[in-house]
Amino acid sequence: MLSELKKPSGCRLRMGIARSPGRVSAVRRAIHISILAAAAVCSIGVCARPSFAAKAVTAQANLAQQAANAIAPGNSSATPAPITRYTLSPEKTRQAQALARTGRRLYFAEFFWGLLILWLALRTGWAAKIRDWATRAASNSLVQAAIFCPLLVLTLDLAAFPLHAWAHRVLRGYGLSVQGWGSWFLDWIKAEAITLIIATFAGWILFLLIRRNPRRWWIGAWVGAVLLIIVGVYIQPLIIEPLFYDFHPLSESHPQLVRDVEQTIARAGVSIPEDRILEMVASQKLNETNAYVSGIGNAKRVVFWDTLLARTNEPQALSVFGHELGHYALGHVWKGIILGAIGLAFALPLLAWLFNGTLHKWEKIWYVRPPQDWTSLAVLLLLISILQFFATPINNAASRYIEHQADVYGLEVTHGIVPNSQQIAAQTDQILGETNLEDPDPSPYVVFWFYTHPPIAERLDFALHYDPWSNGGTPEFIH
Repeated sequence: MLSELKKPSGCRLRMGIARSPGRVSAVRRAIHISILAAAAVCSIGVCARPSFAAKAVTAQANLAQQAANAIAPGNSSATPAPITRYTLSPEKTRQAQALARTGRRLYFAEFFWGLLILWLALRTGWAAKIRDWATRAASNSLVQAAIFCPLLVLTLDLAAFPLHAWAHRVLRGYGLSVQGWGSWFLDWIKAEAITLIIATFAGWILFLLIRRNPRRWWIGAWVGAVLLIIVGVYIQPLIIEPLFYDFHPLSESHPQLVRDVEQTIARAGVSIPEDRILEMVASQKLNETNAYVSGIGNAKRVVFWDTLLARTNEPQALSVFGHELGHYALGHVWKGIILGAIGLAFALPLLAWLFNGTLHKWEKIWYVRPPQDWTSLAVLLLLISILQFFATPINNAASRYIEHQADVYGLEVTHGIVPNSQQIAAQTDQILGETNLEDPDPSPYVVFWFYTHPPIAERLDFALHYDPWSNGGTPEFIH
């Protein structure tokens, strides 16, 4: 999975349900806050139905047994039955669908709750009161930013904290998370600290841009946002990810897999140093399976979760690597950054127009002092949240296209290296879907709005039927 601006996930983001504050809140939210508080200069439970409590007990027992079976001696070498389509048992299907519904409800609840808190902060004068504290404390704009931005972000995040805690409770109930509350809260604090630091500097720069050029601030904001995204993607694997998970070279635990990986890399004609092929110890916090690519330049790396390696044999793990190698070889991280820059180039002028119009109409009611003061950043954040909400299906459509490209590349690069590579890829998709409780038949509307990857059933079906070699066709990427 591509992880430049979204969480690393073997399949897709579970709508609204944060898997780990470290994985989403620090990495994804920190980068997103940069874009939010920067608008361009300045990334992770609600509404769980009452019936979930009973289902969660069954789900937890099932997944616990699955985990025990997965690490049993000889499990990874067992020959599974041929896969013809993605299926779940009736009970698991109910669990997957219920979990997806909960995630969607959480997504909408968090969005509208965040808008309400921002509106209340403006309408009641709370944002203006924070501004007054900041301006009375110092005349230096950086010091003011260090007071106003963290207090505003903390207001929003503390208000949303019960929703994140509820989400973690749901994931623990379904057995997808094994992280204790103490560890989860520590990760939340780490993520919050990262977010506050980024929001302070991004908000400070944005404030200076707006004050100096109220009409064309978005141009400088665009430049700053793109730079922040690039820096964020670079430091994510070097600084942020190690704060939440332990990593070590894959060669230490799976030397044969590394040799197979090197053979696949040679066929692809790319270069990935062995010390950038890593295993992440996810099992201390999660039961889910995943692998991902992150970073750019000399920070780029391919990461296998230890939970994936425990539940797959080496051909299946190599199939997953083929997908990740596709992201690496096809330059998807940089393409994601470029697409983000293009999107901001269109969105920021619109945002600036909405910002000026909104302030003209509401600045007195929201206690914003002309020319724009620190309180205007809360107005800007409100508008950005709305724009991001409506941009969700566009971003996810682009993500699904990129992920499909990686699926094609993975099938092509492992063809002839992994015996019966199509069936192996299908087996792997089945394992990922079962372990991560992927809905076997999501609504097209749900896919349109929420899915960052094609549905697992579609990916599995594609793996079984993509065969350009049998009829003399030409593969798309590996010739």
